[in-house]
Amino acid sequence: MSGTSSRVADSTLRDRQRDLTRRLLIDAFAHVILRDGIHDISMQAVADEAGCSLRTLYRYFPSREALVTGLDDEMRSFLTSCLDRLPPDVRDDLVEFAERVPVLLDQRHDLVRAWVSTDPTSELRGFVSGHVRALVEAAVDRTAPSLSPDERARAVAGIRLIATSRTWVSLTEHLSAEDAAVTMGWIIRTLLADLANGGGPRAD
Repeated sequence: MSGTSSRVADSTLRDRQRDLTRRLLIDAFAHVILRDGIHDISMQAVADEAGCSLRTLYRYFPSREALVTGLDDEMRSFLTSCLDRLPPDVRDDLVEFAERVPVLLDQRHDLVRAWVSTDPTSELRGFVSGHVRALVEAAVDRTAPSLSPDERARAVAGIRLIATSRTWVSLTEHLSAEDAAVTMGWIIRTLLADLANGGGPRAD
C-alpha cells in the first residue's frame, strides 16, 4: 500500500513540476513578446529568456504556434481563476466587473499584455468578449430600454470598447492597476448615466 502511495505522490509531483515548467516557459515567451514583438520571436530567444536549453523548450512546445496556443491556454486558466474569485453579484454587474477584474489581471500583468498583442481572433478572445458583451447589453437595455436598434448597437459598441483587456493595458501604461480600474468604472458609469438622461450616440 505504501508503494502505491509513493508512486501516486511521485506522479503528482512530476505533474506539478511539468505544469510549473510550462508556466515558466510561457512567462518567458510573454517577456520576449513584450521585448521583441510577436513577429520577431525565435525559439532560441524564448529558451534563453527561460534559462533552459532549446531541447527542453521543444519538448514542451514544438513550435512558435504551440507557444501561442500555450499562451491562450494559460490566459484561459488565469481568467477562469479570476472570474471564480468574484462573487456572483460582481461577476454579473458591468461596472463592478470593470472595476474588479483589472486589479486581478495585474497579478500577471506581462502575461495579459503579451496576450493582447497576439492574434486578435483567438477562440479565447471570443470567450472573454462574449461575457463582456452580455454584461454591456444587459446594462444598456436596463438603462435605456427605448433606444432604437441602431442607437443600441452604437451604445453597446462604445461601452464594449472601454470594457476590454486592451483598454486596461493602454491605461496601465500611464496609471496603476487600481487607478486604471477606477477609470474604466468611471467611464462606463458616465456613459450609462448619459444614456439614462436621454443622451447617447445618436446620428443627426
